[in-house]
Amino acid sequence: RISAHALNERLSLDDTPEEFLESTLAFNNMLDRLQDSFKRLSEFSSDLAHDLRTPINNLLGEAQVALSRPREAAEYRAVLESAVEEYERLSRMIENMLFLARADNAQARAAPQWIDLREALGKILSYYELLAEERNIRLALEVRAQKGGKPRAWADELMLNRAVGNLLSNALRHGRPDCTVTVKAVARGDGAAEIEVANPGSGIAAEHLPRIFDRFYRPCSSREESSAGSGLGLAIVKSIADLHGGRVGVRSEPGLQTTFTLSFPAAGLS
Repeated sequence: RISAHALNERLSLDDTPEEFLESTLAFNNMLDRLQDSFKRLSEFSSDLAHDLRTPINNLLGEAQVALSRPREAAEYRAVLESAVEEYERLSRMIENMLFLARADNAQARAAPQWIDLREALGKILSYYELLAEERNIRLALEVRAQKGGKPRAWADELMLNRAVGNLLSNALRHGRPDCTVTVKAVARGDGAAEIEVANPGSGIAAEHLPRIFDRFYRPCSSREESSAGSGLGLAIVKSIADLHGGRVGVRSEPGLQTTFTLSFPAAGLS
């Protein structure tokens, strides 16, 4: 009864001899994980098709309208500018997918070094300052070191910049207007470091939290927003944390605030 097309079936435990109970339970658990993997793969394929179809349809529609009758040069220029935006969106999505594919490779490695958190995070916040102003959001940075520690992290600099940038971009996208997005960094005495990005906003419902780092996963409300991202940013943050032997987590109070935490282990432990 159990096959690639019927993974919902399970071995019965009712008539199983006691000496086979443990192996039967293990087999059923394996089927649970396999079924979940197939389900996520199917959802991934569906979401990928959706996210690729949208910009392609936009490009096709605008080109067809532009060619439907002769137009002024300014109109053609507007169509081309819009097309460039869609191409950039596709390019970012493909680049993100390539990063995740490389991160999945068993040979993938981070190249950690000591990074001054105050300097590195300050540069990241400066990069997002203009976007924050456009959305009427303030940015705040707090960096401290516990006794015996220095305000630094043992991490791959490019990956740290990308992970924190993704978290900050996400916070600005979902933060309330006229709020303050806060980035906090704490360096422990043993060399480990923790970075938090918190934004007041609508928050994330509890049922979405377990899958928030899955690829292409977005709460329904986010998918409906025109400003919603590709659904790969948080998956990339998790991959970067994994490559360092660190962790990423989230806690959210709906209607109040969402906080993402990125942890880097001490040197030699990644």
